[in-house]
Amino acid sequence: MAYLKPLPEITEHSRPFWAALKRHEFTVPRCQDCGDYNWVPYPACRTCLSENQVWTEVSGEATVFTYTVVHRGPGAFDADVPYVIALGKLSEQPRPCLVLGTLVGCEPAEVQVGLPIQIAYEDIPGEDITMWRWVRL
Repeated sequence: MAYLKPLPEITEHSRPFWAALKRHEFTVPRCQDCGDYNWVPYPACRTCLSENQVWTEVSGEATVFTYTVVHRGPGAFDADVPYVIALGKLSEQPRPCLVLGTLVGCEPAEVQVGLPIQIAYEDIPGEDITMWRWVRL
C-alpha cells in the first residue's frame, strides 16, 4: 500500500536531522557557546544568537505540554480520526524544546497535560525516510 500522507522536503540545513532519524536518533541543534538546545531548528541560537550550533542527540523523553484531538483529518489523515497531536516538552533543558507530533498507542481520553511520552520512529514503507511519533511511556 502506498504512503499517502505528505512527506517533508529535506534541505541541506535539515539533512543531518533526517539522517539521524533514519538511525532512530532524535537530534536537535545545541549551541556550542551557551549550551542551550534550539528546537525548531534555526540558523542561530535563540538565546545568544550564535551560529555555532551542532546537531546533538537527545533522550526523546518528554511530557505533554499541550495537545488537541483531531476529529476531522485532512486528506489521508482522515482515516486515523480521532487522533491526538501533542506538543511534547523534551526533558533536556535549560531552554525548553517543544516538539510537535502525533501521539499514537494511547486513547484520546487518556491524554492529559504532564503525561510522560517518548519519541518513537516510523520507517515509511517504500520511501527513504523515517518520521517521528510520540508514544506514551
